[in-house]
Amino acid sequence: MIEFRDVGKRFADGTVGLEELSLTAREGEITVLVGPSGCGKTTSLRTVNRMVEPTSGSVHLDGRDVADVDPPELRRGIGYVIQQAGLFPHRRVIDNVATVPVLQGLSRQEAKKRAAEVLERVGLSALAQRWPAQLSGGQQQRVGVARALAGDAPVLLMDEPFSAVDPVVRVELQDELLRLQAELGKTILFVTHDIDEAIRLGDRVAVLRVGGRLAQFAPPDELLAAPVDEFVSGFVGRDRGYRRLGFVSATALRLVDLPTRADANGDSPDSPDRAVPGEWTVLLDGTERPSAWLGPDGARHDLGSLYVTDGADAASDAAGTLRGALDAALSSPAGRGVAVDGGGRYRGGVEPDDVLALLDRGTTR
Repeated sequence: MIEFRDVGKRFADGTVGLEELSLTAREGEITVLVGPSGCGKTTSLRTVNRMVEPTSGSVHLDGRDVADVDPPELRRGIGYVIQQAGLFPHRRVIDNVATVPVLQGLSRQEAKKRAAEVLERVGLSALAQRWPAQLSGGQQQRVGVARALAGDAPVLLMDEPFSAVDPVVRVELQDELLRLQAELGKTILFVTHDIDEAIRLGDRVAVLRVGGRLAQFAPPDELLAAPVDEFVSGFVGRDRGYRRLGFVSATALRLVDLPTRADANGDSPDSPDRAVPGEWTVLLDGTERPSAWLGPDGARHDLGSLYVTDGADAASDAAGTLRGALDAALSSPAGRGVAVDGGGRYRGGVEPDDVLALLDRGTTR
């Protein structure tokens, strides 16, 4: 647990970096600090590992004032991931990851063994002997996360770690972090300027104003539903109502039967044939997974987004929600969405009017 108790920071030139910041990052959760440039996000983060010393107030880690801990000792017990990975260019991947265990007192052999275990956990074993210059930006960030995890610290500080990669890789890295967090249950303090990333990753989100003042601290659903003032409302965005649907369960949503048939382009002998001439038809492969739409003209079309009916698909942050259902219906060329279970098998169809009817009945209140 990380506690900020009336933390203030005034720099030598008089600039106010933080003003009486008080909040608690709870154990085993991802707490996200978000806000515009100059709001003190990174300053807040760095007070935890004493890279920045506050001028007032105190920061406590598991009940202990960090000011009472020797900085090198403190930092060895905290994982730290930054925007540009910060890998040592003269060390191979496995040696980069082994750095913290060595500093913690393990022998090089023991440190490399731990590094290999962490690389396997994050799916990077094949890159162990590569140099940082041989890695893509996304791979470097994954190695940076692995290095932070190698020390087995309960607390992880992440300072805009995914902002320097392209949007596709960024989503992949977010998925990876959520998967690892589900397994490891670290206490993570995460800094970003992207409200979508904050809402997707955070168990609780702190919105900071310029000048380091806390505007609102709440779970993502509450932040979207009830911004405390115009600043928070404007920062969260005008489409906050739609994004909030990602936190609203669609368990009451009725799935409809869609015309289906076996996909002639694949091995699908067991797929049921419920095709209706002249209508949009879902093509199913041999494992009952949708592969494409067959249009009334006989042409194949992309499925659009699929609605995952439960949370078994870890890569779908909208699984089982009205946002996932509505997105599937609106992105489909057929004007109705395709629903699948967590394993990707066909479950039925989604009519946009049915989703809107749930909204009309006050499901999101």
